[in-house]
Amino acid sequence: MRNAIILGLLLLLFATLGPLLAPSSTTATLDPVALRLLPPGSIVPAFTMKNGKALPIAGWDSVDPGKTNHEWHIEGKEVVYRRGPRSRRASLASLECDASGQPKIHHLHFLAGTDRYGRDLLSRLLVGGRSSLSVGLLAVLSASLLGAGLGIVSGLLGRWVDLLLSRLSDTFLAVPRIVLLMVVAALFEPGTWGLALLVGATGWPAIARLVRAETHSLAGGPMVLAARAAGVPTWRLAIRHILPHASTIVLVAAGLRLGPFVLLEASLSFLGFGITPPQPSWGNILAEGRDVLFEAWWVATLPGLLLGVTVMLANAAADRMRKAVALKK
Repeated sequence: MRNAIILGLLLLLFATLGPLLAPSSTTATLDPVALRLLPPGSIVPAFTMKNGKALPIAGWDSVDPGKTNHEWHIEGKEVVYRRGPRSRRASLASLECDASGQPKIHHLHFLAGTDRYGRDLLSRLLVGGRSSLSVGLLAVLSASLLGAGLGIVSGLLGRWVDLLLSRLSDTFLAVPRIVLLMVVAALFEPGTWGLALLVGATGWPAIARLVRAETHSLAGGPMVLAARAAGVPTWRLAIRHILPHASTIVLVAAGLRLGPFVLLEASLSFLGFGITPPQPSWGNILAEGRDVLFEAWWVATLPGLLLGVTVMLANAAADRMRKAVALKK
């Protein structure tokens, strides 16, 4: 249980603070030609501009990928420099210069390389992780609340309410979920938070069935029967006597669904029905890398690895939590 809580806190911390570690903007394209598809670990020299931005001097040469150009000279009040296969000019007045009038140079580090638009892949992976995990966590929360509420209502009220909710959950389970989500997302374009609520709104039936079964078993017990005989209202009975006992089941069920929900969001974004570019998520970064898989393996491989590791860790933590709850019983 402790390990599961620690992992949950780490996921929340990554989703919140991960983008703060990003070295650059996720949509900043320094040069879509010279910096296109740089491999991981690339270092590019750049001028320091007075507005705080970087002006790359050298880039990847599209004619000779094994060669980078680092050539520049001053002509009057301008600097002429190589930027990949092209020559560019910049005003000296726009650059930070030292005491001798020479432009200051620093180096840009692309630890995860760049994509086909010259954007830093590490920044996009960090911010994309926040998008994917935020959708997964919010979907788990909404599905847990909706499933627990409907499960308790179905188990306590019984009769036609139980029958109606049971048939409704059967309908949701019978329809292919990803097809339903694709249709709704194509019609309404819900955005990030709307997508999270949509995933959660279609993921409640399994949790509701577990809570309904637990509610049925508790409803016939002496504690609930005594409360009914004492005239306790149904809503208070649900909150005071049913919900505390069903909360462990909801917690375990929610943990088991975090990984699949993150994977579902990535699948929708990969197919173009989830988070849309330029906002990054692991799914749409993976889709962008599909077209350059044999030219630049890292664009698709790195988000795929992060997605796989996250899902495996979430499932492992949920399984540990399930075993801990079973031992306590």
